[in-house]
Amino acid sequence: MGLLLLASALGAHAQTRRPAPGKPAPGKTAPAGRSGTKAPPPPPAPIETATRVEVEDEKPPLVINKIKLKDPVLVFYQQAGPPNAVQQLLMDEKTMELLKTTPLQELVARREIFVDGLGNYDPPKGTPDAQKYRLTGVSLLANSEKRKTAPDGRSTYARIKVPSPGDLYVVRESAEDYRHFVSGPQKKGSRIDFGVNGLPGVDSVRAVYTLRKMDASERAGGDVIR
Repeated sequence: MGLLLLASALGAHAQTRRPAPGKPAPGKTAPAGRSGTKAPPPPPAPIETATRVEVEDEKPPLVINKIKLKDPVLVFYQQAGPPNAVQQLLMDEKTMELLKTTPLQELVARREIFVDGLGNYDPPKGTPDAQKYRLTGVSLLANSEKRKTAPDGRSTYARIKVPSPGDLYVVRESAEDYRHFVSGPQKKGSRIDFGVNGLPGVDSVRAVYTLRKMDASERAGGDVIR
């Protein structure tokens, strides 16, 4: 009986000395860095989203070459049959004999034949009073000239007078803007038909321009009239 009471007393004393879970024993402190409850995890780092930077393709510098023709003529070319393509071609007068035997796509591929430019450009660097000038097509130089029948019997031509010192300017351009011209009603003038390709197999053309002085109203308004 005495032994039983002694065992019970020792068990009770051991229970009073066992610390509760998460708490230090009496007279002791918790180890550094540890506490009775776990700290919440730190918030996740903000997610950075990548931003795509679109870089525009730089256009190649415009290459402008000077030429001079002894007897320049502007040919209003008329194709013999369908699709009745038309084109304005600049060449030396003696070159017009090629119109009898050479198709349009071969004419524009020849180094001595150019197309009347459709663009509108700043003058070349070094041009005096450059802000007063533009490079425009040569057709305006033929406006006051009488047209004559070309050697092929279909086309017409007009001589042009290039302003002193007689320089013309050539720019290599895509043929896309030039391939859809066809003859207008009663074969007068021209119109655009996007269903027609008058320059099959031709990727680029040599477009020719003249240096034209703008009047004061054009410079003030910022518009260039061709």
